Amino acid sequence: MKQLLYFILACVLLVSCNDFDEQAKEAEKLAQKNELVFQNISKKWNFNFPQAQPEIEKVLLSWNEWQQFQKEMQQNPKTSLLAFQMKVKNVSGKADTLVVTVPEKYNSPQVRSRLITLNTKIKSLDTFIHLQDIPEKRVIQLIEEINTEINGVYKQWNEIVIKAAIPKEIGEDEMIRALDTTRNANSKLMEEKMELDSPNPPKNKSKQQK
Repeated sequence: MKQLLYFILACVLLVSCNDFDEQAKEAEKLAQKNELVFQNISKKWNFNFPQAQPEIEKVLLSWNEWQQFQKEMQQNPKTSLLAFQMKVKNVSGKADTLVVTVPEKYNSPQVRSRLITLNTKIKSLDTFIHLQDIPEKRVIQLIEEINTEINGVYKQWNEIVIKAAIPKEIGEDEMIRALDTTRNANSKLMEEKMELDSPNPPKNKSKQQK
């Protein structure tokens, strides 16, 4: 009976050891993969914030939430995958504040839409980078998509500046020319009417009649 018990115990220990070895191998493989993922993400972690027009830059410099967001995005973690995970979580928190704090001058529906999409992409990045088995290609794709959205926000701000300048450069000039043309036409009509209504027509016309 004791021998049977020892045999069963030995089998259990053997199976447990095999399971432990398999788990250790899987953990080692995952660690190696994550290290490679960390290196590849490090190469792609580059967020471009375009050079804004002076009047836009002035507003952005006073927009504290945007400055914090940009600073957080442009810092590249250099130690481990865990550092990237913490970084993305911080960025995600900063992104939450953008759509509700955007300065009134540049708070158009198009800008808000871009900021919401940007926030959604960052939330997705936060989700994927915290998975145990990180999908490297999807993470890198999201980094590229986030860059696209950042550029899209700047394009919307540029459009606001361009549209604001149109009335001064084109619209107002056209309006002034139209008003001048109308005034000139009215002035001519009035002069002609006054000549016709006058009891003493101009001398040159009298001479022509004679």
